[in-house]
Amino acid sequence: MIPRHLKYTPTHEWFLVDNKTITVGLTRFIMDKLDRLLFLDLPKVGDEILSGISFGEVESLDMLIDITSPLSGDVMLVNERLYENLGILSEDPYHHGWLIKFVSTENHLLDELMNAEEYATHIAKLQSSVTPLKRRKRRGKPIIKGRRRRR
Repeated sequence: MIPRHLKYTPTHEWFLVDNKTITVGLTRFIMDKLDRLLFLDLPKVGDEILSGISFGEVESLDMLIDITSPLSGDVMLVNERLYENLGILSEDPYHHGWLIKFVSTENHLLDELMNAEEYATHIAKLQSSVTPLKRRKRRGKPIIKGRRRRR
């Protein structure tokens, strides 16, 4: 079941606007594609995330997925519970498995994201195509596209 109150990206992130903050998570579809989760990297509170640039990653036994946002903003809260129990991300991606909360001046860009019906159509096309999801394996040091976050 795809929650109707959220917005979605083609790269399987979901977004929820609550007052002035935007909550980001990963969809059930992508979490089901990941086997056993091994690693999660998220920004710290106060970090800036940039539109289209990876702000985090999640790694399973056979995949490494970049987490991106179509909006830039400042991180207000990070779900620290995920570092203690990565299983939360797989078990409850839409409620307790949220990743970060941030503020942005670009909230109007959320209107361009997919609604639940459009996202359902998107994943149906992915499931029927012969092209698998883009996979990236970790080799040595973490490979992150774009600029690395300031620490």
